[in-house]
Amino acid sequence: MRSFRPEDADQVLALNADCQPEVGPMDEEKLRLLVDAARCFWVIDDDHGIAGFCIGLDETSTTYQSPNYRWFQNRHETFAYVDRIAIDERARGLGLGQQFYRAFAAWAVDAGKPFLTAEVNTLPDNPASHRFHQRFGFVGVERRRPYGPDEEVLMYELGLDVPVGES
Repeated sequence: MRSFRPEDADQVLALNADCQPEVGPMDEEKLRLLVDAARCFWVIDDDHGIAGFCIGLDETSTTYQSPNYRWFQNRHETFAYVDRIAIDERARGLGLGQQFYRAFAAWAVDAGKPFLTAEVNTLPDNPASHRFHQRFGFVGVERRRPYGPDEEVLMYELGLDVPVGES
């Protein structure tokens, strides 16, 4: 696992496109915005290029306008937010998603964030991601339709073991 580099942009955009609708769309402008807003932007390489990436934010972004992110921002004073994880089909089932989540959770605990947050599509449904989040310990807290009647997400939260006085 390593940090995103500017020369990764084309591969990240292509992988993101391949993983839709499990992840939201991302063009060059949105990628630039996320690079600036992200607290953690990691990629995992294999022999064929980028096998997966993870973009994580916290409550401090003033430029990211995702309604799901803003919902968590209104709900919690401090939190860590998984904006997206995309895994290439060739690398699914190898534990990359768990690697990303464990690393981001560790970052969040070190940064004093009491919650790890994410959302998962329920319309169109993403049952594999729901199972993954539930096995990881996330709890669904609210269903929302921030983009209209044809799309729905379940907001997930995981309480983190943050030392007292560091949240």
